[in-house]
Amino acid sequence: MLLALLLAAQAAGADTLATCSPPGDPQQRSWTLVRQDAGLLIVFRSKALDTPQVGLRLPGAVPALAGNETRVSFKSANGGRTVDWRISKDHSTLDLYVNHGLEVNVEADLDPAVDLMNTDGSIAVHCGPPSAFAQSATADRSPAAPAATDRETTAAEWQFALGAARSVNLFQSTSGRSYAVQTIGWGRQLTRAWGPGFLRGRFAWAVEAMPVFAQFSPSAIYGIGVAPVVWRWNFVPQSSWSAYGELAMGGMWSTEAIPEETSRGNFTAHWGVGFRFGRGPGAWLLSYRFQHFSNGNQLGSNPGVNAHVVLVGWSHRS
Repeated sequence: MLLALLLAAQAAGADTLATCSPPGDPQQRSWTLVRQDAGLLIVFRSKALDTPQVGLRLPGAVPALAGNETRVSFKSANGGRTVDWRISKDHSTLDLYVNHGLEVNVEADLDPAVDLMNTDGSIAVHCGPPSAFAQSATADRSPAAPAATDRETTAAEWQFALGAARSVNLFQSTSGRSYAVQTIGWGRQLTRAWGPGFLRGRFAWAVEAMPVFAQFSPSAIYGIGVAPVVWRWNFVPQSSWSAYGELAMGGMWSTEAIPEETSRGNFTAHWGVGFRFGRGPGAWLLSYRFQHFSNGNQLGSNPGVNAHVVLVGWSHRS
């Protein structure tokens, strides 16, 4: 019986007690009950998340035997997180409510995505025994805390984008240039979420390659570039989109001097903002950057180029 397996898992000191999912759920939601020293943790996974998973702690809670079922009941002092989870062999239900706006005052690192864990009342779920999830529990486990928190701080991202640019006359730069770029970037989040209000987010470091630079006006010039320093601030994600701001520095090499009579090698820099649109790990990408490149005063002439760049592409986070 599932109940016996749950109790055996507790006695053996296993971390994962059960994983439950609604039958035929298009969002492929699952709630995994994990035991911690200080209580229980619920690990939530769904196609609606832009991170692999999020976690919700139930400090002090313990599974209880109630007749022929295992039951988890929990309610925080301010009512911001409430759980009534009944797990049995034949019929399991889950009623979960969490309000990030209330609970972030209690748990500062709480991810806003926990709001997606809500079941909006009691729902029927199918729960697998601990043995069915032993491998995933071993892979996801961290000695200090379950991977729901750790993965959020180490989420990696690939970005692929195409863009078009137009230079402007600003700070002695040359105007009237039009060019296209292709970019490929990879980055990783390095911090947990912190910061006040709408500025709250996570810091990421990325690197970006520009395999294609193609100027088509006023003359045809081609080049390549790389930016080993891309500092990105990922704001906390919303239900179907997320935003970021970034600052980057690197270099570029071209077939002809840009601007004319300067150098074929230039330093590059940009600042910009971007938006990801999508509920899963893959999302459409739309970004804007103000880009600058010049020879960094290595020659007597250093007019440089300043341009508005708009890019569209694809982002994949894991």
